[in-house]
Amino acid sequence: MLENVLSSVITVGVHKTDFAKQTLGFRGTGVAEVAYEKALDMAGVVTSGSGFVIMKNGKKYVVTNAHVIENALDEEGSIYIYSINRTRYEVRVLGGDSFYDIAVLEFVDTPGPEITTIKFKADEPRLGETVYAIGNPLGEYPYSVSDGIISAKNRVRESYTGKFGFLQTTATVIWGNSGGPLVDVKGDVAGINSQIAFAPTPDGSVIWQSQINFALEAKLSERLVNDIIENDGRVMRAYFGMEIGQSFEYDIDWFGNWYLIGGEGMPVLTGVLPDAPSYSALTPHIGSGISHVNGVEVRNVEEVLGEMENIRPGSPVSITFDDNGTTSQVSVSSKLLTSTELESIARFVLDQNPDIEVNYNDIMLSVNPFSNDNFYIFDGYDFYETDDEMLDKPYYVIAAGVSGDALQNMWIIQDLKDFGTAMKLSALGGMIDMYAFDPDSEGEELLMFRQNFSGDDYIIKTALYY
Repeated sequence: MLENVLSSVITVGVHKTDFAKQTLGFRGTGVAEVAYEKALDMAGVVTSGSGFVIMKNGKKYVVTNAHVIENALDEEGSIYIYSINRTRYEVRVLGGDSFYDIAVLEFVDTPGPEITTIKFKADEPRLGETVYAIGNPLGEYPYSVSDGIISAKNRVRESYTGKFGFLQTTATVIWGNSGGPLVDVKGDVAGINSQIAFAPTPDGSVIWQSQINFALEAKLSERLVNDIIENDGRVMRAYFGMEIGQSFEYDIDWFGNWYLIGGEGMPVLTGVLPDAPSYSALTPHIGSGISHVNGVEVRNVEEVLGEMENIRPGSPVSITFDDNGTTSQVSVSSKLLTSTELESIARFVLDQNPDIEVNYNDIMLSVNPFSNDNFYIFDGYDFYETDDEMLDKPYYVIAAGVSGDALQNMWIIQDLKDFGTAMKLSALGGMIDMYAFDPDSEGEELLMFRQNFSGDDYIIKTALYY
C-alpha cells in the first residue's frame, strides 16, 4: 500500500523568499526503488516542506501547508516541487487559507506521468486507528515514513493560525514534514501533517514531544481544498460585522514576571461594524456577554470563533446574549466575506487608535503618529524608542500581524484588505503590530507601531472580527 502512495508525495522547495508572509506512466522499477535510488538535489532551496498531489476536475493540484510557502515571492521561479524520480516542476500558489494553515499549488510545468494522485479519506477516523506520516523531514530525507495511531480528535491548538480540526497522532513528524500526508492503511489521506508539540522545562527551554503530532483532519481539509479550487483561491467565510472581545488583567512582580489577576468570565460583544447585516438588531447588545452560539455554550472568544467557522455565508447564527443575568436570543444574518468587508474591519480598528492618523488615500496605507507611545525603531532584532522628531509625518505600512520573541506572524500589506486579513488572523493576541518605513528615507530603517485593543498595557483584550 505505501509504495503506491509514495509517488503522490512530493517535496516543496521555496527558492525565493520575501521579508514577511503572503496573505496564501511508465515505471521500469518498483516505486520504492525509484524514490530512494539517488539523493535529492535541493540546490538553491531556501526553505522546504512536503506535500501531496490530488486530482480535481481532471487536473492535478499540490496540497501543502500555508506556512511552507507563504514567505515565497510572488514571481516566477519562486516555488518548485520535486517528484519521486527527483524531477523538478515549477508551481505557483493557487490559493490557501492561513487560518487553517493550508495551501493549494497548481502546476506551471506539465506534471510527468511519475506523479500519481491520492484521495482524502471518506470515513471518520477512529481512535487507535493505524496511520502513516510521509514526507521529507529536515529537507534531507525524502519519502521518510513513520507509523503511529490516531490518539485524539478535534484538537484545538494554542496559536493564531492552524487552530481547529486537528487529529493528534503518534506518527512522528518534524520540520520538513509539514504539508505531507497522514495516510490510513488503505493509502487515503486521513490528515495533513501540520504541527508538532513542545513542552517547557524548568530552565526555560523546550523539549520536542515526538509522540504528540497534529494533522488537519481529512473531512475539513477536503472542504477547504474544494473551496480554494472552486472560489478563485480562497475559502468562503461568513461575515456578521461583529467585534467580540474578552479582557484579561495582568500585573507584574518585582522580578519582571507577568501574571493574570482577573478577567471577564465570558466573551462580550464589544462593537458592531457599520456594514453589519443585522446592525440594528446587534447594537442594543453592545457590552453584553455571549453565552451561546447556535445553542452551543461558549466560554471564551476562541470557542466563539470555532462555532463561527462552521457557518456558511448567507446562513444566520443564533446568539444568546447575557446582560447581567438577563438573557435574550438574537438571530443574526450573515453575508459573504469579501475584500469590502475586510477593508471595513481595517478601518474600524485603525480609526480607534488615538495615537495615529490614518491616510487611506495615499499610494500605500500610511500612518501619521502623534505620540511616541507604542512607536519604535526596529532593527530586525531589538526595539528602540523613537524621538519627537519622528512624529507628525507619514509612514508607509508594509506588514502587519504579531511581532514578538516567542511568536512572530507578520503578513505583507499591499492594500487595506490585506490589513483587514491580518486583523482577523492576529486579533486573538490582543494587539496588532505594523511594520512601516519613512518614504523620505532610503528605507534602511524599519519602524513598528503597536496598537493594544484595550488601550491599557496591563489589560489584554483578545478580539474576534467576524
